[in-house]
Amino acid sequence: MAVNSQAQVVDEPTNTMQDITTNFEKRTIGQVPWPITHIAANYVRNGHVTHKTSRVKITLGKGMVTSPSDKWLYNLWDLVLDRQGKEYGATFLIYDVKSRVWRPNRTDVIKTHGIKAGQLVWIGNKSSTNASRTPLRTLPIYMVTKQYCQIVSQIKLRPHITGFEPDKHIITGTGTQVGDVITAKFGNRVKKARVDNEGHWRINWDKDFNGSGRLMITETNAYDDIPGHTDTVINNGIPRTNTIKLNLFLTNGHTFAAAKGRKVLVTGMILGTDQADFARDVILKDSALTIHFAHADGTAIASFKANGSVDDPDKAGYFHLKLPTDSLKQGANDVKVWVSNQYGQRSNIDSLTVNVNTGLMFGQINAQMRFQSNMIPNNEKLLSPTNRWQIDVHDTRPVGSPWYVYATATKMQSAQHPLVGDLVYVDAGGQRHVMTNQETLVGRGKQVNANQQTTNIAAAWQKQQGIFLDVQPGVYTGNYHGKINWSLQDTPQS
Repeated sequence: MAVNSQAQVVDEPTNTMQDITTNFEKRTIGQVPWPITHIAANYVRNGHVTHKTSRVKITLGKGMVTSPSDKWLYNLWDLVLDRQGKEYGATFLIYDVKSRVWRPNRTDVIKTHGIKAGQLVWIGNKSSTNASRTPLRTLPIYMVTKQYCQIVSQIKLRPHITGFEPDKHIITGTGTQVGDVITAKFGNRVKKARVDNEGHWRINWDKDFNGSGRLMITETNAYDDIPGHTDTVINNGIPRTNTIKLNLFLTNGHTFAAAKGRKVLVTGMILGTDQADFARDVILKDSALTIHFAHADGTAIASFKANGSVDDPDKAGYFHLKLPTDSLKQGANDVKVWVSNQYGQRSNIDSLTVNVNTGLMFGQINAQMRFQSNMIPNNEKLLSPTNRWQIDVHDTRPVGSPWYVYATATKMQSAQHPLVGDLVYVDAGGQRHVMTNQETLVGRGKQVNANQQTTNIAAAWQKQQGIFLDVQPGVYTGNYHGKINWSLQDTPQS
């Protein structure tokens, strides 16, 4: 499986110091708000420090500090974690503050260790209020100030399998961040790779794909990010991935009717359950998709390759198939339908009902008819359709059985006006029958030949017989639309 897609990869943080002042929230807690103007750090991702950050650079501007009882202050920078002032892995820097005015533009760099991804970290300080020169570790009294905080960056890693080349023993995929480690484990065999600058990884398994089992792919890194996993099943050296979830939808309904020996048109589409993953992990190709039909008990009926939409045969991920009814019983048949690809991945199972009728039923009927005129008539005028009528009656009953076709039309309507006129049926004797809101007999016949089961009642219509649009003077220009409802009966209406 070859997939042409660009991974949405995250760039790996670097050792370069970056200004991230605006990504800290100012929330001063404590007694001594030191005048911080800028904060920078290394190994930054999306404006936040990471588990790998080892230096934080703090720049101070001019400002006032307050010393209780005018005592000297010994200032100790730190990264602190919680409201109780727990120290959070930084190297102390010691200052002797002899006045209330802090000298401007002082920059300090603290070295950090052990920052935990996904947790809240503060930039603050602890200030000793003891005026003695005793070593700081013995000083018992401190004032704690915490001024700025942010969440240490942590992301969920999401590796994907995007391709297999079983003959070459190669598996390919995408990762989340450049430089991340991809570990592939198959049985007791382990292979590793790194995510490249385009977000892809590639592992050559030599001949280790032989046999069957589960191949587990894991993505990790040095930033304490949440490891990601995906897996695939290897069946006799042929991989089958579970990361791509195909989703089948039927687009022309779930209930069909057909006579025995006829076919029913079933249309549908295949999508991914996760659009982001789907667009990256699979490109639907008709040759790679098979649509399966089976009885309710699982017995196979037929399988077809996807063949695009009705209007666009080359539209991948769509199908329009004619399901035969030869193996279906008379009456209602529950049919299962699903799709699979060349790697054995299966979609959800949908269901449809096919009613097989061995008696009297409609076959093909025009889905749409058009009547066209380029002028408003001065007198009543009959407009002929621009395409030919087809109204099929399918009859497998005994010879001599009669049938009757009735039609009822709705009022033709444009966006602004009803039509001044009606759909009418003109019979063989030239008599007009208004079809608007009244049932009109438009065809009749009987089964005369067991080998000829379908009759197009419109085939006998001549230029003077059939359904026409009767337009009256005073009609407004516009596009008019209406609907015809058809009825097939084995006895005449009284």
